[in-house]
Amino acid sequence: MSTFGRIEAEETLWRQQRGAVSRPFRESAGLDKPGCYSQTLKRAAVDFGIDQSFEKASQKLREHYGLCISATRVRRESLCVAASLPQESPEAVRTLAPKGADVIVAEIDGTMIPTMCVPEGCPGGERRKHRKVEWKEMRLMAAQAQGSTRTHYGAGFDNPEQAGARWTQVVKAAGWAVNSHVHGVGDGAGWINTQFTQHFGAHGSYLLDLWHVSEYIAGAAPANGDSGQYLERTREALRQNKAGEVLDELAGRIESWEQADENAPVRRAHRYLDKRRDQLDYQGALKRGLPVGSGLIESGHRHVLQARLKIPGAWWKPANAHAMAQLRVLRANSLWHTLWDN
Repeated sequence: MSTFGRIEAEETLWRQQRGAVSRPFRESAGLDKPGCYSQTLKRAAVDFGIDQSFEKASQKLREHYGLCISATRVRRESLCVAASLPQESPEAVRTLAPKGADVIVAEIDGTMIPTMCVPEGCPGGERRKHRKVEWKEMRLMAAQAQGSTRTHYGAGFDNPEQAGARWTQVVKAAGWAVNSHVHGVGDGAGWINTQFTQHFGAHGSYLLDLWHVSEYIAGAAPANGDSGQYLERTREALRQNKAGEVLDELAGRIESWEQADENAPVRRAHRYLDKRRDQLDYQGALKRGLPVGSGLIESGHRHVLQARLKIPGAWWKPANAHAMAQLRVLRANSLWHTLWDN
């Protein structure tokens, strides 16, 4: 008889010596204790639960399996499995294999996740009233060997040092070895360049994301000209490693220092590029068939993290969001089966 996702069955018990009881049915069905789910059903619940809201996951279980499992139970199973994964930031890679991928594209960036917390000691009935909500930055890192279609990911509520250490593990998974050249691409955030230099500086080079640069260039377009043509012309000059010419052109139009910085887009664009002259080798990257934009990490943000952690109405306890991210990363890395095989 099936009732709300539960199956009632008569079970034969075998009493062994010294009072021990053997339960063949429960053992063969993979049930750890009465009222729990089999491994197969738990896997289905978690699989749906990490892809969409727990309420929709409950509906999917009813649609596909004919089982009425509450959203609360799906949530509990999903978060329990997520919490079983390692939550700490891993140690930075210290040793490399002698031979691996020739070139690896490595990117890292943050995305804001909606989180909430409830003050300790708050009465149960008052928890909703006193909860605090905020957006917390989760850092995602990605790496892909040149010519490969497989991308490796890592994620977490890490500080810059923790994120850098996790990044090294992701790049190693992509084939980082002594012979590898690591091609980093990202925006001008100081912490990203610092972590890249610290961990990969002797093995590669860092390139400023051209599309991020374009935002500054577009804002600095002359008011009396075609901004679209100016942007494309300037971008083409950067692709040809003519950053010096671009900086000279901008320098000739820098606003008066009496103007506030927020009202001086030319000054901001000039400063942004001038401080990062060593990150503008677009011509060299293009000749080697390497990306000049951070599309790898932008795509990762959308399908690895945001597709689940930023659905409308979702607010997460930080620990739950971090744990769910580890589960999402596991599947994005094509390691989902390892969670259930062990």
